[in-house]
Amino acid sequence: MKKTFKIIYIIIFFVICAAPLCLMPVAPDNGEIEKRELTKFPAYMAEGRLNVDFSNQFESWLNDRIPYRAELLAASNTIKSELLHAPSSNVIVGKDGWLFYETESADYMDTNAMTDDQIRAAAVTLSLIEENIEDRGGHFLFVPMPNKASVYDEYMPSCYRKAESNNLTRLTNELKNYNVKFADMKELLREHKAEGLYHRRDSHWNYKGALLGYYTITNMLKGSCKDYSSAAVTQTKDWRADLDKLLYPAGGYMDYQYYYDIKYDNFMFTSPAGVRDTKEQLLNFMSDKEQGDDYFVTINRDIKDGSSLYMVRDSFGRALLPFMIDNYENAAFKRTDCPDVNSIKDGTDLCYEIVERNLSRIVQTAPFMYAPVRAAAPDAATSGGSCTAICKKEGYGVRIYGEFAYDTDMGDSRVYLEIENSEGMRTFEAFPIYETKLMNSVDGTDKNTDTETNKKGFSAIISTEEELSGEYALRVIVGGKVYDAGKITVQ
Repeated sequence: MKKTFKIIYIIIFFVICAAPLCLMPVAPDNGEIEKRELTKFPAYMAEGRLNVDFSNQFESWLNDRIPYRAELLAASNTIKSELLHAPSSNVIVGKDGWLFYETESADYMDTNAMTDDQIRAAAVTLSLIEENIEDRGGHFLFVPMPNKASVYDEYMPSCYRKAESNNLTRLTNELKNYNVKFADMKELLREHKAEGLYHRRDSHWNYKGALLGYYTITNMLKGSCKDYSSAAVTQTKDWRADLDKLLYPAGGYMDYQYYYDIKYDNFMFTSPAGVRDTKEQLLNFMSDKEQGDDYFVTINRDIKDGSSLYMVRDSFGRALLPFMIDNYENAAFKRTDCPDVNSIKDGTDLCYEIVERNLSRIVQTAPFMYAPVRAAAPDAATSGGSCTAICKKEGYGVRIYGEFAYDTDMGDSRVYLEIENSEGMRTFEAFPIYETKLMNSVDGTDKNTDTETNKKGFSAIISTEEELSGEYALRVIVGGKVYDAGKITVQ
């Protein structure tokens, strides 16, 4: 009897192990539920030799194609989230069926606090962008979108302790010190939160929240905007929420969405070219498919006022798209954390939208923008020693970037470069940003950048119009001290 039981046990074990391979030919393709290309079957040979990493690559290939993976993942998440109330698939299960991104917990509890220097560096960076846009006849508005947990904190689990301040509150306070124009979306949305502005099972605001945000953003940018308050609205439970999909890739629950009966102006896409159905293309950009939405441009055929918008956005900007298109003759939308300011035409308004959990990205890479010329740097009689500087000539100009010692007093985080040769001295203001990727690839090889988040540095692009050529002495002024960066050569 015992032997029979062992045989049955072994047979069941091997049947379970073999089931995924046996079901692969008939099971649905997991590619339909993934927002990426599935891992390809690995090659047996690599660079003329036996592929020593074949086993790991095969494991990745198999994991992507395990039959009924979505159903198994949904079952696992049901047990962990609904029964055990534990975070699963990067989702926090809150009170009354509310879901939150697990990454929001760091902002909520302030465990990802940016340093004071980083906060000031972000404020200075935004102030320099604003100065550039306004000097060229446009308007600038920074739009930090609050995490869902920052607005509807009452639905976060009790085990998460809300901090009194975090990166968003510290940055908005600092922006006031630097006179940077920003939309206080957190205050606005918390004031109207009882109206239901975020999805319960999605990380983003719904169309009602987006409409409220649109009025604030467009009025601050243009001084006026189209009024849609008389539009009829219906509430329908048909929204497939992103957090719910993470928990239940196969099945799940629908969320409510607000739909407004608005007749928008006639518009067309100039990029991508050849769009036949503008409505269908817009709906695609507003969806979570994230296909081809990195950059696109529209022209409103019913507006002839020459108004132009350049919107730097993330996924929160999706719901704003039809409103912004409907208010500008020309509009361009770039999905990025690092704006290309030099590509923005004169007289264009810049709306820089970024969600709270990504604020630290503002100081990870300097915007592509020419350094402003200054008449002179602030007086700095005290020497701070030396600093590292690298100079590279590119087709668009001369890029100068470098690093300060970790204990450098950055003061107000404004960094000035004094470039001098026999013909005289010129002064530029640099972004107070440590260029992690550039600094880590000086020797031609990329390195791990995970430990570089707290380093201090500077970055500037000098326009070709400045006609830099030859050898210069470089001094860097920051925090009331001058640092000797040695000689730089522009070839």
